Amino acid sequence: MMKSLSEIAQKAKSLSRKVKIAVAMAEDANTIGAICRAAAEGFVFPILIGNKARIVELLSTQNLSMDKYEIIDLPDMTAATRQSVRMVKAGEADVLMKGLVGTDKFLREVLSKERGLLPPKAVMSYTCALELPKYHKLLLVSDTAVLPAPDLDQKIAMLKYSVNMAHTLGIDCPKVALISATEKVSPGMPNTLDYALICKMAERGQIKGCTVDGPLDVFLACDPAA
Repeated sequence: MMKSLSEIAQKAKSLSRKVKIAVAMAEDANTIGAICRAAAEGFVFPILIGNKARIVELLSTQNLSMDKYEIIDLPDMTAATRQSVRMVKAGEADVLMKGLVGTDKFLREVLSKERGLLPPKAVMSYTCALELPKYHKLLLVSDTAVLPAPDLDQKIAMLKYSVNMAHTLGIDCPKVALISATEKVSPGMPNTLDYALICKMAERGQIKGCTVDGPLDVFLACDPAA
């Protein structure tokens, strides 16, 4: 079981091939720094899409050679984002990464019915792996970015995505806490009703590969002694 971000990086290094990452509008110093550091570690091959002159300038300021990366010159934001999505969809890249492009424009291409990456009836969600100095293992948190007010079906999808991610990190049976402001099921708080249903589904085996409890307070959920 992986308990730190460094262990995830070590696992990535052990893969049999480099992961190709298509970066939409790779014209940001932090983005360039992160992707090129991963490339230097040997487990990533960056495909930098955007204004080539600006990308080369950023590489130069960080003493990086442009010869080690694929650079696609598409200065237009929409064209660059569309190209990065197309490459992932076509299997020419493995992972999509957002650079200096607005989230709305980025997601517009990702969610496009004609060109996007989301299968029909699928739910797009986000799971974050957190490494906290005073906590003994990784915390997976969902959804902190994409679904601010998910309905029941979206909550179930979020849970399943996060469980799959936990399994990938070597956590055989992750403990899932359904976080709420109260630990009591209350008709006045619809989230707690959804959580009660989800717990019952897990109890009956409709949600597999994890243990589920909720509603729970976030501090209680993160307390090893609780």
